[in-house]
Amino acid sequence: MSQLYSMTGFAAGAVQHGSIEISCEIRALNSRYLEMSVKLPFAIKDLEDAIRSIIREKVNRAKITCGISFSSQEPLLDNLKVNEGAILMYKNLIERIRAIANIAEPAKVSDILFFKDIFSLEDQSQIDEALQNAIFQLVGNTLDRLNETRSLEGRNLKIDLENRLDNIQTLTGEIGSLGEGNSRAEMEKLYKRLLSLIDENKVDRNRLELELALISDRVDISEEVVRMESHLELFRENLRAGSPNGKKLNFILQEMHREANTMSTKNTIVEISHRLVTIKEEIERMREQVQNIE
Repeated sequence: MSQLYSMTGFAAGAVQHGSIEISCEIRALNSRYLEMSVKLPFAIKDLEDAIRSIIREKVNRAKITCGISFSSQEPLLDNLKVNEGAILMYKNLIERIRAIANIAEPAKVSDILFFKDIFSLEDQSQIDEALQNAIFQLVGNTLDRLNETRSLEGRNLKIDLENRLDNIQTLTGEIGSLGEGNSRAEMEKLYKRLLSLIDENKVDRNRLELELALISDRVDISEEVVRMESHLELFRENLRAGSPNGKKLNFILQEMHREANTMSTKNTIVEISHRLVTIKEEIERMREQVQNIE
């Protein structure tokens, strides 16, 4: 049986590398797809694509925010170069904008710091292999802890969904029993009502029974009951299959809700109506839960 994962979770980790402590925080939220936001110190910005690949290997669907920070930047800033040409260009550009807009206040350092390309690395190889491996391992370990929390929440979601499935299964069986023979009973009821309004001797009984049978057939919910039971079994199978299956589970619930609506439209029995209300409530709660499944 495969594991079911929730899309929400949080994990943090840290590792010591020489004189630097590297910290990693990863947060996961609901999303229709896999979305990633990776926030890195400037000195290791070139590792972003590799970190995204690590995340993609361990998470199928969620909105992931991954942040890495260092306790000290000094050992990594030796080769950091200030791009003087870019700074002068942006300063002149800002001053021209202020002149056009008739703003007297001169350009500030904070205005120029907005532009990322005022810094560059003289030697891209300053991120040695040992540091890279330490960062990659930290991200992988933090993702594993994140998945542990998502797995725990997934187990809780599965228990809740299975309980609601059992309730719907029981109610559907009761509806099927209550609905047996409902078409014939509806036809007899309509026939008696018509006889009380018209002269029986002037009516073709065979033709009348045919018309009434066609009308009463519209209240037959046996097919919907069978399809609902089929959807319930399909939902259980996909629940057992585990993640990534959240989208498919949601589609199945849509079909279950459609069958419940059709039964409500065709039904004429009060006891069935009460059970259908409960089924719809359960389906709605399940849809809320499924939105959180990877």
